[in-house]
Amino acid sequence: MAQEILTLFNEAVRLERNGEWDRAETQYKSLLEKDPNYHLALQNLGVIYAKQGKHAEAIPLFSKAYKLHANVKNSYNLAVSLYKHNETEKAISFLKQTLSFEKKFISAHLLLAQAYQKLGNDEKTEVYLNNVIKIEPNHKSALGGLAMFYYERNRFPESLKMIERYLILYPGNAQLKIIQSEILAKQGNYKASANLLTTMVKEDVGFTHFNESLQSAWQEEDQMAKESLERIQSKAKKKLKEFKTKLELSKENPEEFSPPDPQEALDLSLLYLFNGNPEKAMQYLVFAQKMKENADSDGTS
Repeated sequence: MAQEILTLFNEAVRLERNGEWDRAETQYKSLLEKDPNYHLALQNLGVIYAKQGKHAEAIPLFSKAYKLHANVKNSYNLAVSLYKHNETEKAISFLKQTLSFEKKFISAHLLLAQAYQKLGNDEKTEVYLNNVIKIEPNHKSALGGLAMFYYERNRFPESLKMIERYLILYPGNAQLKIIQSEILAKQGNYKASANLLTTMVKEDVGFTHFNESLQSAWQEEDQMAKESLERIQSKAKKKLKEFKTKLELSKENPEEFSPPDPQEALDLSLLYLFNGNPEKAMQYLVFAQKMKENADSDGTS
């Protein structure tokens, strides 16, 4: 019997590694009919379901595997499927259990940060992102996640510091360069902000296709930063809609319309960049630069 179980398991693993998931699933199920407590089969079958997004089916398998053999792998697998299945509180419990087995398990710290952000717990979100940085100072996902975490909470100096660290290590991320430019403007460093945007619009290929680069620039483990940028882009679309409505109304009542000041023009430039319209962005950027130069000239004359 033991040899038969081992033969079934080895064949299931072979099929799984070859990407023959349906056949592997059948093989694992046959094995579990003969030995319902074979924890490696429970674990591997759960992984097959999880990879297909079938977390409702994966959870009981991971749960049973964990009860039979409590270790870091079974605990983390269960936590991930619980999180993906929107059972966030339970996921947090098993992620903490995972860290009790292995304190420096970076993936568990990252997922805890995501889980706490989902629950709106800023303090613990920040703690777990910083935990990753302590373990691995140049961790790409944690640096990006912290940069956007700070930005969305108007903690601009901290956000800028993380963005600068990120871009030195991982250059070429157009979305973070846009955020960097906006923070520089908010801090009063208008010239540096405008120069950065000008260079990007002219030279950065990915910059002119924001929506496509948003998808390609971030991997699954960068979910926090990606979600932040998607929220910002959504707000940008709303603000642009409001501005376009204002422009339409101005045609009827031009005396009630006042042109944007330099900061508003720069904001509009950024909004158009986030919505993949570099031509309009450049127009408002040039307008903002001219307005600022005129204001500086008036102030020194």
